[in-house]
Amino acid sequence: MSEIEFEGETVELSADDDPRGASAASAPLVAIIGRPNVGKSTLFNRLVGRREAIVEDRPGVTRDRLYGVASWEGRHFLVVDTGGVDPSLDTGLPGHIRSQAEVAMEEADLILFVVDAKEGATAVDIDIAAELRRSGKPVMLAANKADSPSRELAAAAMHELGLGEVHAVSAAHGRGVGDFCDALLERLPAATEAQPTPIPPGTRIAFIGRPNAGKSTLVNTLLEEQRVIVSDTPGTTRDPVYLPFRYKDRDLVLTDTAGLRRRKQIARAMEKLAAIKSIRTMERTQVVVLVIDASQGVTDQDQRLARMAFERGKGVVVALHKWDLIRRDGKLAKDTLAYTQEALGFLENPYIIKSSVIGEGRDEGKGRAFNLAELLDACLSTAAALGKRIPTSALNEELQGAVADHSPPMYRAKSVRLYFATQAENEPPLIVISANHGRCLSPAYERYLLRRIRRRWHLRGVPVRLVVRGRGRGNKDRGKERSGKKK
Repeated sequence: MSEIEFEGETVELSADDDPRGASAASAPLVAIIGRPNVGKSTLFNRLVGRREAIVEDRPGVTRDRLYGVASWEGRHFLVVDTGGVDPSLDTGLPGHIRSQAEVAMEEADLILFVVDAKEGATAVDIDIAAELRRSGKPVMLAANKADSPSRELAAAAMHELGLGEVHAVSAAHGRGVGDFCDALLERLPAATEAQPTPIPPGTRIAFIGRPNAGKSTLVNTLLEEQRVIVSDTPGTTRDPVYLPFRYKDRDLVLTDTAGLRRRKQIARAMEKLAAIKSIRTMERTQVVVLVIDASQGVTDQDQRLARMAFERGKGVVVALHKWDLIRRDGKLAKDTLAYTQEALGFLENPYIIKSSVIGEGRDEGKGRAFNLAELLDACLSTAAALGKRIPTSALNEELQGAVADHSPPMYRAKSVRLYFATQAENEPPLIVISANHGRCLSPAYERYLLRRIRRRWHLRGVPVRLVVRGRGRGNKDRGKERSGKKK
């Protein structure tokens, strides 16, 4: 929960990662609709109490439906932000945006039509208003950017749209938003006083990769619906979208993220924020699916993304997507797989799944899918490895076997003895070994021990950390050992 101010009043607002888990009875849905660049995302952020939607002073920034939860006067309601609608454009990416907005309108209990008080009613606004009147849905009209008394007076001219009372607000500054929320609650259907129920706990799986690698197509196919927009234009997805999903009686949460470019290529503010949001998504997930375009192979940027996830303690599964484009060329397919294994070797033998979605309707989740079940199975196996608890007795048995097969090298002309091993943490696993000298193992021997541990407990694509501590020493001395200081 967070607090913001509406015209001097402190209001408690909430926004869960995927508020669609809230029950419909306790949280009616409000869909924000309007032409491009009227401030829909700014109003969405104001209602949910944090910068969840990307905002920039140029049209077309919001494309996918983005959900949030708001609270006002003890009542809760869902808010969905949509891309800018232009009824005159019905093909290409504008057509996709419009179809997403239509889905949101169909789901909504109330439609919030946002117009620009500064520009007045445009021809596009008039067309949208006509469609809203025909929809039969309850509609509220908000004239945004009314950040002065003169703008508020100008907003009154919006009555010509024929949608009833005009609510003059400034989402950027909070002006008039308190009265607007009071009026909004009066228009919403009766709701219970229960708090919105978050989605059930589940394994969080984030699809991350370069632009246009096929992340959104994979997500839509798994959900069997066009839940996120798919376009040949790189960077179509900008806001991470959290999607509850059930597979083999397991609760999962799928996350589609913005495609990431190298920093020098991220010029506009919206792309910078999208990149940051994707990186932050890694912090909130357990397993990262690195989606690679098989026709292009592993690039430097793919390696950076994989290393970024691995260093953050996440399990990584590799999806060599669009495999259908190269599978008929046996040599190319073989070389691509071999290079992928080599280039991503630091991931420690991750699952590499050769996936494809082909045929008519693939962008809407209706194509023919290949190896997507195997992809989800690999994600579940990786998540299980990430959270694995290794019994101390079995771990010490493996340590004794490793020492018997290959003794540790000398440390400063002194013999090394390894006494005891235990798992201190999981997600990711942390193995602590007690020895007669602190940090006395060479990197090569540590890798040898980790290989044995990984092999025995099938820890594929999971970062496993190893710490060697001097026996019987206090925490202060151990800290000195880590920093290279002498006692």
